[in-house]
Amino acid sequence: MPRFEQLTDEQILEEAQKGSEAHFDVLVERFTPHVYRLARGITNSHSEAEDVVQETFLRIFKNLDRYSSEKANFKTWALTIARNQSINTLASIKRKALQFFGDRDEDDPEPEFSFNPMSAESQDAETILSLKQRFGMLNQALKQIPERQKTALLLKSQENMSYDEIAKIMGVSVSSVESLIFRGRKKLLELMEK
Repeated sequence: MPRFEQLTDEQILEEAQKGSEAHFDVLVERFTPHVYRLARGITNSHSEAEDVVQETFLRIFKNLDRYSSEKANFKTWALTIARNQSINTLASIKRKALQFFGDRDEDDPEPEFSFNPMSAESQDAETILSLKQRFGMLNQALKQIPERQKTALLLKSQENMSYDEIAKIMGVSVSSVESLIFRGRKKLLELMEK
């Protein structure tokens, strides 16, 4: 049997569908970063995003026999489940917030999106500081745009997904995705210029 690293996602998935827990574990390892980034972007919470990751892969495991590559690739299917779970989690958070208005988890860090200004090599201190400030402004602006626009933007910018893939994940048309991304980018620019 070839090493896991040499197997394609489809080969791993096929073995997982046959009942191989080791192959399913490889799927979890390969796709957790994608699921986490989307969940974190939607929920703005590290702990909630971790819960979404666990629930997403639990649902995937329970429904592996229903997956068909003819309908969507595995990443699209997994991110669709993650998006739905994130939205459910976010709705639950909002309900709890209304019940306990004013309570806030002070230990929850700010959202961390994939861009890291410190990773740029040979940056001078002024450039790094400027990048960190712009990144902080972007994080704050992302918190203020509608969930659907934010989801479309995150799937496009962080997961490099096509409009067609995003449309499948979000259950909308490609033209709706184009519109969501356009309006989301426009709103982000407006918020960051304030």
